[in-house]
Amino acid sequence: MEDKNLNRRSFFGMVLAAATIVPFAFKSVKAQAAGCPTTPPAGKQVAKVGEGMAKSLEYVEDGKTSTNAKHKPGQNCGNCKYYNEKKAEGGYAPCTMMGMKYVTNCGWCKSYLAK
Repeated sequence: MEDKNLNRRSFFGMVLAAATIVPFAFKSVKAQAAGCPTTPPAGKQVAKVGEGMAKSLEYVEDGKTSTNAKHKPGQNCGNCKYYNEKKAEGGYAPCTMMGMKYVTNCGWCKSYLAK
């Protein structure tokens, strides 16, 4: 009988541990799935949607929202030739096509060129 109680205790201990961990794990997975940074790096010039080169290149901060016919799933600034990963800060990096202004890694524009 004692083994049965021990198993029951173990079961409820595991349930309690899982109930504690699951909300944090879900939040972490959700943040990774989103993947798009929300805060641009301080003190850096950031390309603004609808202004200057960003407007003429039809830049969007999230490639998934692009309505341009050239956009294909999986294309984003993070895997573009013009995105300078070496200078990346918090999901933003300078883009050659945007005059070295910082763009988000999940953005997209019509000058996209795969690495």
